[in-house]
Amino acid sequence: MIRAGLLAVVLAVGIAPPPVGPAAPLAVALAPSLKEGGEAARGAWQSRDLAAFVSVSGGGPLLVTLPGGRGSSPLSPRQARAVLSSYVQGSQEVATLLMRAVEVDSTEGFVELTRFYRLVGLPGEREATMLLGFRRGRGDWVMTEVRISE
Repeated sequence: MIRAGLLAVVLAVGIAPPPVGPAAPLAVALAPSLKEGGEAARGAWQSRDLAAFVSVSGGGPLLVTLPGGRGSSPLSPRQARAVLSSYVQGSQEVATLLMRAVEVDSTEGFVELTRFYRLVGLPGEREATMLLGFRRGRGDWVMTEVRISE
């Protein structure tokens, strides 16, 4: 009875229940330094490995803000990966550069990436700035926010 009630609540508020079956969990990337966390995110984005990109969150929730949109409520890594996958659909990565990694204090920092990409079927190259918010958790830096502006 409690399970049926929980399912009704989950369906009512639109939260997906945890996957059932052999779905592989997302790997978690730990970064002892902010620059290493930024470099892990940069490399994953450049290779279009969005599972690895969101794993820099350490498995925790991510806030995602895309161009022209509002910030999201906290998303699970799987939800964030789906949102980012939709965003990059129809584009090809040219280069992703780590511009800077700044520790604001001992527990918070940010990484700035510059993304160069092409839209499939259109000439020319475009540029976007990606600001990644990080927090230090148990000694490692984990990504907590992704803001992309064009």
